[in-house]
Amino acid sequence: MADRTRQSGTEMPDVPDPDFEGALAEVWSGVSYSAYHFAYVKVFLQSAALQTSPKIIETIDQADRNLMQTDLLICRAHVAAFFWQVDHIFEVLRAAITRGQKEHGEIKYFWLWEKRLDAFEQTPIRKEINAYRNHGHKFPAIIGCLWDENHNLLRHYLPTIEDYDAKAEKNLIDELHKYFEFAVNVWLDFAPGDYKTTFPRDFSFPVTIPFTYIGELPAQLKGVPQLLVEIVAFNLPNGDEKATEQK
Repeated sequence: MADRTRQSGTEMPDVPDPDFEGALAEVWSGVSYSAYHFAYVKVFLQSAALQTSPKIIETIDQADRNLMQTDLLICRAHVAAFFWQVDHIFEVLRAAITRGQKEHGEIKYFWLWEKRLDAFEQTPIRKEINAYRNHGHKFPAIIGCLWDENHNLLRHYLPTIEDYDAKAEKNLIDELHKYFEFAVNVWLDFAPGDYKTTFPRDFSFPVTIPFTYIGELPAQLKGVPQLLVEIVAFNLPNGDEKATEQK
């Protein structure tokens, strides 16, 4: 356990304070988490929940609408989490630089890094990432759907935020990929030479098939069962701390 002064209520005493290398690894973890959420968004956008116009959904029976609602919630949650994690990359990168300054105060480049990161923070794309991160947690419906006159999907997009570039003409996946690549390249720009090849730039994750998936599936995956986990919240009296039951 690292020796550090703790502020009451703000620290986790069972979690050791990372050294500089640990802080760098935490940045890479943020990159990985971002890729994980991005993978889910790419798959769940291919579900009927995100490919069917509201006018048509109104004509579908309630059971199917419930499945579509579940897929929609999952996709929205991963979009919000994606922006949270991409934004967090810059936060933990700054923490790593601060850690380097404390541990290696004689090395000048840590102080130069701080100024470079300040410059990156002022770029339009970095400000957009932060803006979508904040809006995605205040208002979760930040997946725009553009339909033609026959209710066919033209594209998904990010709603425009005031004072930022319009997004309706840009594909959502392309925009998310742009933000992801920007964050990864900033992180690798700061990583010391020995670390640039240590952390991979490619990521692979298993993704649950949405209930209403309408994309192309490999033959071996058709009919694959899904693991359904139910979580039920109870309004328990008398201050009972057990508030949920998991199956």
